[in-house]
Amino acid sequence: MAWGAKTTATQLTAITTEQFFDQAPTLNPRESAHCQIQVDFPATPTDDAVISVYGSLDGTAWSATPLMVLVLDKDVDPNSIDFLVTGVYQFRVGMKRSGATDRRT
Repeated sequence: MAWGAKTTATQLTAITTEQFFDQAPTLNPRESAHCQIQVDFPATPTDDAVISVYGSLDGTAWSATPLMVLVLDKDVDPNSIDFLVTGVYQFRVGMKRSGATDRRT
């Protein structure tokens, strides 16, 4: 068993296409990572947050298909989601919007 630490990633802003967090955790065999994503939605969001997890064998070649895709509903408060990642050597988390715009028209 391994213990982790809270890491805050604030580098994702004004997301228009999928962006990836800087961190790419490495797991030992049979380890899991407990992840929590908290999103600061605008005052009147129109799009949900789509969170994808991608695996890698070496930290450079990432799979094209995500291991899992989660949708954080814009109407749920607080705007956070928890999930476990297991069964991969290394992973990274990407985030994008569910729609093309985040403005009311």
